[in-house]
Amino acid sequence: MDLEFLHTLDVQILGAVAVAIVAVVVGAVFLFSSKKPKVCLDPENFKQFKLVKRDQLSHNVAKFTFALPTPTSVLGLPIGQHISCRGKDSQGEEVIKPYTPTTLDSDVGKFELVIKMYPQGRMSHHFRELQVGDYLAVKGPKVNVLFQMNRIPLMFWKQGGCCVCF
Repeated sequence: MDLEFLHTLDVQILGAVAVAIVAVVVGAVFLFSSKKPKVCLDPENFKQFKLVKRDQLSHNVAKFTFALPTPTSVLGLPIGQHISCRGKDSQGEEVIKPYTPTTLDSDVGKFELVIKMYPQGRMSHHFRELQVGDYLAVKGPKVNVLFQMNRIPLMFWKQGGCCVCF
């Protein structure tokens, strides 16, 4: 009886098991060691974000781009949530108003707000006066309802005269 065949088979099985173990270890190391981007928002305390760009889109609408603390930071705002922005009105009184950024949470290093500025709007005054290099106080997210994909088969929202179906 030729035992050489069994020895060759054992080496092949041992090699396959070794390759599988190495693949599992490498996958686990990659999965658990990959750093998640640093989240910048604090739901309780206002943080300051520097205005780095201001684009006037129309006579009363502008896009404001704010820098996050590092180029790899993300805002940390779940889908369907908003941030609270703090500023001063024309009389110098503090105003806090919610806004939803137009950037995705996967965008790193910055977030953008598109703001319509009304003549008598209290927070509009603050945004009209905001210049590149100034800071905006922001906190959030304010979580009332957390949106999760595929949890509800059909959702219908009526918001400000617009209808959106998911």
